[in-house]
Amino acid sequence: MDGKAAHSNDPVTTADSADAVIRQLRRELDMVRRDNRVLKIAVAELERVAERDTLTPLYNRRFFITALHQRIARAVGAGGCATLVCVDINQLRAINERHGHAAGDFALIEIAQRLAGAIRSGDIAARIGGDEFGLILDDMTAADARHQADRFARVLQDVPIIFDGEPIGVTACFGIATLESGMTESDVLAAADHAMDRAKSTERVAA
Repeated sequence: MDGKAAHSNDPVTTADSADAVIRQLRRELDMVRRDNRVLKIAVAELERVAERDTLTPLYNRRFFITALHQRIARAVGAGGCATLVCVDINQLRAINERHGHAAGDFALIEIAQRLAGAIRSGDIAARIGGDEFGLILDDMTAADARHQADRFARVLQDVPIIFDGEPIGVTACFGIATLESGMTESDVLAAADHAMDRAKSTERVAA
């Protein structure tokens, strides 16, 4: 009998070959699993970046509009209430001219952080324009939202933003609109903008 043929049919050799194949398949499977984990992390990071403002830690306008649409349907469908608050920072251009654009950016970041700290975990805060922010407050009436806005206005006034050791005076106007049946997100934003225009004449909160 041919020695090579006998060796190829050796049960021990055949088992070793099978084990080697299994080990190789396991290594490849581990690599696929690892790549999938990396891919999931990358996708999650892309989604996070896509919904966040490029300057502040808040959501961006695109995410905010989507969330507003969803909250209108949810609040109306469940018979609850929700409120939109638009926050417009006064004299940001003057801050940029007097202290520089770095100071203006710093002020926006600080304001965004204060807004995020002032709302509840289920609420939404976003930067929806250059110097404008938007809040969606769940289960909150317009009257309650006015009290919330008044408190935040006092915080801005009483706790100055410090940039390079120098205080930056910042104030804001607030426009409030209640999410009601039949409204679209554009309707709610327009109502808040109208309230904002009224508030700018007195630098107060309007609804």
